[in-house]
Formats: sequence, structure tokens, C-alpha cells
Amino acid sequence: MSLPCFRTLCNMLQTNYGVKPTSNVSIEESVAIFLRICGHNEVQRDVGLRFRRNQETVKRKFKVLKATELLACDYIRTPTRQELYRIPERLQVHPNYYPFFSGFVGAMDGTHVCVKVPLELQGMYWNRHDNASLNIMAICDLNMLFTYIWNGAPGSCHDTAVLTMAQESDPEFPLPLMEKYYVVDSGYPNRQGFLAPYKSSRNNVVRYHMSQFNYGPAPRSKEELFNRYHASLRSVIERTFGVWKKKWRILCDFPRYSINIHQRVVMATMGLYNF
Repeated sequence: MSLPCFRTLCNMLQTNYGVKPTSNVSIEESVAIFLRICGHNEVQRDVGLRFRRNQETVKRKFKVLKATELLACDYIRTPTRQELYRIPERLQVHPNYYPFFSGFVGAMDGTHVCVKVPLELQGMYWNRHDNASLNIMAICDLNMLFTYIWNGAPGSCHDTAVLTMAQESDPEFPLPLMEKYYVVDSGYPNRQGFLAPYKSSRNNVVRYHMSQFNYGPAPRSKEELFNRYHASLRSVIERTFGVWKKKWRILCDFPRYSINIHQRVVMATMGLYNF
């Protein structure tokens, strides 16, 4: 984060989200402590040594988390109906995508964030990668900005189950307008509002993943040609997840906090990513 961006963030957290200086610790130092913990996944003792503060002070300053959650609510913004009607400019100028994917309004996928859970909950949170996690579903646009997240499903949940959970539980779930859709992978249903790739059948293998085209023969059918450009367009969500996790090591390295704290950290860091 650049110094001007950091100063803008500190000013915004103070002005709009209730972060206050104390007699011993400035706004800037409070925010820097929080960013250090999230960006590097450092233990609070090491952060205290770096900032020459005792561990109790560092623990209190981690409560900047609450303000960054509020910021995230403003910066993870679902497009308005008018915006959803528009065809993204980045789509229009790309001959592989336009006019073929003119109904695109975002890419949707899930990603796993490791969490620390008590022994009795490990079965619920244990995923196919053999660790405990949250399954985070998110939507992003072509600018690689998050426009929606569903945060908190256990890692054992399939992506389709997480989508169903979001649609049934969130009255503000941004269901696409008629003739508009999110591009999704084959783990999601191909139905109105969600455009999935062609799948292989018992007698017909249809490739999908970019690596299969980059290191293999050219598309051999109209289905594979569609899948190639679908995968290329959908990769924006994978790249967005990658950049987000690379910025915030607390999401990838050994988890140190409870499930509830990790859910809040996911929300906060996605908002800071968009910021």
C-alpha cells in the first residue's frame, strides 16, 4: 500500500468508521498494526516488538477490524440495475468475448480460507484438501473488484450448496436480470443467470481448463471453442482471488484466530482489496 493510500485509509477510518487515536497510539499506528497482522500473519507478540508496544496494546488495536468491516460494506458494492444493463467496456473491446458473451455481468466462484476449529467441528469444516476451511463464494467484475461475497459456509460444503445457501438466506443476493448472467465453472448448475461450460459425456470428452488448450491441440469442436473463451473470461475471478490472498497472508498461512474472527477478517480484507 502506498503512503498516500495509507493516509487516505487512516483519514477515512477516523472520519467515517469510528477509529480514534488514544493518548499513546495514533490513528496511523493503530491501522499499521492491524495491516501488519493481516498482511504478514505475524503473531501479536512479534508485532508488539516491531512497534515497541506491549502485547495487550497490539491486541486492542486489532479491533480496527470492526471499522474495516464497515468500510468493506461500502466498498464491496453490487452494481445497480442500470449498471447491469450496460455491457462492460472491457468486454466490448475484446474480440474473443464480444458479442458472444454480451450478457456477462460478473464471474462467480468459491475459494477456501483455512481456519482453526475445535475438534468437535472439524468434520463440518474439513474440505477435500484435508484441512479445515471456510468456503467463500464471491462475484467479481472485469476490473477484478469484488461485487458480492457470501462468507462463512463450512469447507465441507459443495459450491452449489453455498450458492443455494446464499440465495435462500440473503434477500439482497444479486440475481442477474433477464438475458444477463454470471460465468461459472462446472461445479455450478447451468441455468438462467448462471452460464456454465459444456461438460464431457461418456462418449464425448469436452475440454475446458485453459491449461488443456495452452499445452494441447486447438479446440476440436464448437463446444470446446466455447469452453476455451468461457474459461478465459471466467479466469478473472481466479486471478482476483489470487491477488487478494497474496496481499493478505492471514488468509493463507497457519490460522491463529477463531472461526468468527476469520470470517470477519475475510470481509475486511476483501473491502481493503477493493479500496
